Amino acid sequence: MSAELFIANNLRIAAEDLAGAKTLASTNNRNAVYLCEQAAEKIIRAVLTSEGKQAGIGHQLDAMVDLVPDENPMKQLLRNVESLAAFATTFRYPTPSRIKPAPSATDLAKYLADVDQLLAEVVKHFGVDLTKANAPAHSSRPVR
Repeated sequence: MSAELFIANNLRIAAEDLAGAKTLASTNNRNAVYLCEQAAEKIIRAVLTSEGKQAGIGHQLDAMVDLVPDENPMKQLLRNVESLAAFATTFRYPTPSRIKPAPSATDLAKYLADVDQLLAEVVKHFGVDLTKANAPAHSSRPVR
């Protein structure tokens, strides 16, 4: 699979994840933040692909963002969403004594806004038409 297609398809699925997160957020469903994390993870994978790097299979967003070169101006936006990592792992499962609470509505709204902004900027940079399934990005060059 070409880098352009991999980038575009990650961003398409990220957009669907984010749309699902927004829908769930409107019903106060705790899984909204999980889908928000999944969107962020796919966006980070798209950016890493443009840098010629792979992130592996984990959900450690901070480690993934560490792989992005400092000269990439998206790195700070990526840092803004890396704290979502906990919602891909420990948040999803109860402990023997409790269920970890969902983030507040205010925190969730901030996460959604940050991921929304990030997605829009990355889609624009790579020239992805989110409505055209399996169409490649216009570019896979790194953001500089």
